[in-house]
Amino acid sequence: MKLDYRPDIDGLRAIAVIAVILFHFSVPGLPGGFVGVDIFFVISGYLITRLLVGQGHGLSLMAFYAGRMRRILPAMLVTICFSLVAGWFLLLPGDYAGLGRSAAYSTVGLGNYYFLWNTGYFDREATLLPLLHLWSLGVEEQFYLVWPVLLLVANRLARGTPLPIISLICVVALISLSISLHLVAIAPKQAFYVPFSRAWELALGGLLVFAAPIRGRGASELGALAGICLIAASAIWLSPSQPFPGLNALAPVIGAVLLIWPRSQSMISALLASAPLRTTGKISYSLYLWHWPILVFFRHFAGNAMPSAAEASILVAAAWLAAYLSWRVVEQPLRRLRTPPSWAFAAGGAAAMFVCLSGNAIFEAGGFTSRISKEAEAMRSLDVMWGWPCPQTVSIPELGSTFCAFGARWDKASRHAMLWGDSHAEHLAPLFDMVGQRENTAFFLFHDCPAAFGEGVHRQFPELPLYRESCASSRKAVVSMLRQRRDLDLVVLSAAWTSLGYTDVVADDGRQADKVLLLRDGLRSLVKEIKSPDRRVEIIGQVPGPGVDLTSCAAMRESTILRRCSTTMDSEQILRVWSPMVTALGSLANENGVFFVDPLKGMCPNRQCASYVNGEFIYRDGSHLRRNLRTETDDVLARRMGLYSVFATGLEQNQLSAADTASPHTSSKSH
Repeated sequence: MKLDYRPDIDGLRAIAVIAVILFHFSVPGLPGGFVGVDIFFVISGYLITRLLVGQGHGLSLMAFYAGRMRRILPAMLVTICFSLVAGWFLLLPGDYAGLGRSAAYSTVGLGNYYFLWNTGYFDREATLLPLLHLWSLGVEEQFYLVWPVLLLVANRLARGTPLPIISLICVVALISLSISLHLVAIAPKQAFYVPFSRAWELALGGLLVFAAPIRGRGASELGALAGICLIAASAIWLSPSQPFPGLNALAPVIGAVLLIWPRSQSMISALLASAPLRTTGKISYSLYLWHWPILVFFRHFAGNAMPSAAEASILVAAAWLAAYLSWRVVEQPLRRLRTPPSWAFAAGGAAAMFVCLSGNAIFEAGGFTSRISKEAEAMRSLDVMWGWPCPQTVSIPELGSTFCAFGARWDKASRHAMLWGDSHAEHLAPLFDMVGQRENTAFFLFHDCPAAFGEGVHRQFPELPLYRESCASSRKAVVSMLRQRRDLDLVVLSAAWTSLGYTDVVADDGRQADKVLLLRDGLRSLVKEIKSPDRRVEIIGQVPGPGVDLTSCAAMRESTILRRCSTTMDSEQILRVWSPMVTALGSLANENGVFFVDPLKGMCPNRQCASYVNGEFIYRDGSHLRRNLRTETDDVLARRMGLYSVFATGLEQNQLSAADTASPHTSSKSH
């Protein structure tokens, strides 16, 4: 089979990489630009299968793998090395350690699994990981390991007919698509990263090798036009919030298939083969490699902010220049180098192992904390800032589990309480530990779901398909437990109430209402179920947060890490955004006799929200408090937020705040 050059495929590569870049730079109107990666998968499947089938019985696995290493490794390793060097100057130790470990995984073709296992709710925002884009190379490399072996077996069974090979490709595509549909429904994150749910895209590309060319000019034009329209529609109408790959990946994949399908000349193929697209397509691999770390490192330097239009233009130009140099100096010379496959294989393996061990050394060294001052070490990583050893555990048989308990000793406390919420209840645990010890009250933490969900109101959460059922089940269990446990005389409800108002909160019965009011209704129905004459219910408003991650800026002030940013919070925006939820929770307290503690007043006195308390930067990320603050800082925070007022008795008003409570000891008889 003649492996003729197809300039239109280089043009399609250009379309794919341009879509990805525009998506990553948040260009309006292209929320689905990430489908460019799926186009790359189809192209790769076609070209690799064509190469393997063209070699027929003369296929050498050693030569194939050596060729893949020459094609993929050099530019990728150069990009990784650049990232490791840049990270030394721009990343905090925790982020730098993560970069080192992701580099180690990526060099051995397992980047997709690293990001599957190491990105989540409490990790640094995924869009700030410099090598995140290498997940797609991991998928391709794992495909390359298996695909030639399968085709070699099928080729030996073929005996001159392509039917066994075509049958094998169809079976692989159907199985992979079935896995993709299944995983999208139960484990969307896994579906996104694993090769089993992506292989059908590469397999469809491989199937095109055996497709009869489209001969008629009219059919060629129509097919190409349909293909480009499907890709454009996907880029415009898909978004990251929708399940993917699954059925949503069919449109861009079929679009790519229609454009790659061998045909007579068409206007679309001529356009794709034009010089600008063809040139960009030739450097598309290096452009894909370079654009992402350049953007991410800029965002770290700029305090996680996205670049302005002018800055984005400069960054894209820099990425294009780096890609051209990488293609000209690294890719092309090494691809033209004629060495025995065993030599190429050994050299590529040695280079990959060197970079892998270097990345792992950075990880083992903890990102080299010596780069920052001792004052900044407490902010060196997300894990460190969230670190807080649970003082004790308590068994709650009615809930069938043990839970973290804090405050006074559970078996000796005069009062017992429950802190119920999400991660915004978790970050208050060290503060309630201090307050509870002073007020002789023991708390246990329950943080399966925000208390507003589970009865009448739920949150659509595509990343967790069973989230609604889980919240309903946990709420039912807690309500049942509270009806049985009369010793729990205080229930404190805390969550990211304001932030939840910007998520997909909906009513179970489908009625349309403001999300803030829906959350209030969910809490109102819960209060009616758990409130009793001998039990108080307290609602803690969401702690005001900066909305963006200022931690690296705070660490920069104590070190030599490069940053262009400020730790000043936009107080006016915080007060404006928080106001509707504060009003709703306050009205709920007035109507239902529950107590509402509003941290906003104490933390933003005179309409100025502080990011430093007691001389210590208090935030872990854009919304969570650090849990490794000094004890003195915890005490000041608890006072400012009004948490001591949770224990106040005999008060006429239900709405409390730090501004309303001058002393933390209004109800204490235990001191």
